[in-house]
Amino acid sequence: MSAASDLEFLRKIQRLLSEGEFVATYKFALLQALADLSVEHHALSAGYDEGLKLAIGEIAEKFVEYYWRQAVPYTPSLDRAGILKQNTGRQAAVINAIVDMREQYSGSIYLARRDVLKWRRLVRSVITLIKTMPLWKLQVIGRGVDDFIYRQGQLEDGCIQLRPGVHAAFRSFHGLITNLIQGGWLTQVRRITSNRKLLGERGDLAEFLFGSERRNLDGYRVVMREYQSARCFYCGKQVRGEGNADHFIPWSRYPVDLGHNFVFSHASCNNDKSDLLAHPEHLARWWEDNLDGVRALELEDAFNTSGLVHDARRSRFVAVWAYEQGEKSNAHTWMRKGDYRLLDGSWRNAMGGLRAVAETPADYEGD
Repeated sequence: MSAASDLEFLRKIQRLLSEGEFVATYKFALLQALADLSVEHHALSAGYDEGLKLAIGEIAEKFVEYYWRQAVPYTPSLDRAGILKQNTGRQAAVINAIVDMREQYSGSIYLARRDVLKWRRLVRSVITLIKTMPLWKLQVIGRGVDDFIYRQGQLEDGCIQLRPGVHAAFRSFHGLITNLIQGGWLTQVRRITSNRKLLGERGDLAEFLFGSERRNLDGYRVVMREYQSARCFYCGKQVRGEGNADHFIPWSRYPVDLGHNFVFSHASCNNDKSDLLAHPEHLARWWEDNLDGVRALELEDAFNTSGLVHDARRSRFVAVWAYEQGEKSNAHTWMRKGDYRLLDGSWRNAMGGLRAVAETPADYEGD
């Protein structure tokens, strides 16, 4: 897309969110899934010029991830009656199904996924919801349809195809679009009449809806501490005390907790790095230690044993996207305290070459 078409795309997204008809939060979830999956599919493997193809099953799994965070009582003392509604009227059957799965597996989405039959049954129900409700209504504004994201009514082999350039626009403006989506989602949850008593005067709704996975990173900290022999990933020195589980690709850039994206570090190194990307020298070590090295399977086994969510493929593609966007925006990277360096193309070599990354097979096998 050109600068002019990028601006037009953002204007259309803003118009869709401000003028589209919303009676539930499903359209927000759909739009967020399209943005996130655009990040998690690398350009070289995604049909970049023709338009990225996305399986409805992939989108459905994203729905489950988003609502899994939210399918707990906002007011704990009320049990299920304290769960926020995502639509007008009675609680949606899909939300209730997610609540049931959470209860069966003590809130662990990792364990829920391990029960393949039940997980597929849940995903199939979400696929039906998506096809019935938001998929063909998302791009309806007023009395007309503006199908600028994907062709309206076109579903082939269980997939939709984003229009050319849309995948790139979602990658370029992911943070901005996510902020717009979450703002609209918050407003919709507040508008639902039956939620008003539950919400009361509390001011933590945004954290509850979109930040709850950050509440407890202790499991990741314990695994990474042992894996790194209690040494800080960044400075290499021994860590006294608990130390930190740091998001290597900062949470502020992509707010998802995935095991391979964590490193164990001093609190001081973590705080000084803050929301910056790490220098490519750190990137090369992270890529080797957590993803490609001889010990990577050992880390995978540790996550499995501890029941912690992880996905090496997603972690790879998110890292590619983050550094790709960082280079385009002339970002500075963090090397050590007080040492900030402009990001250059060396990050590609740190990842062992992007072609190999792009050819990593997807884990989703369809429905």
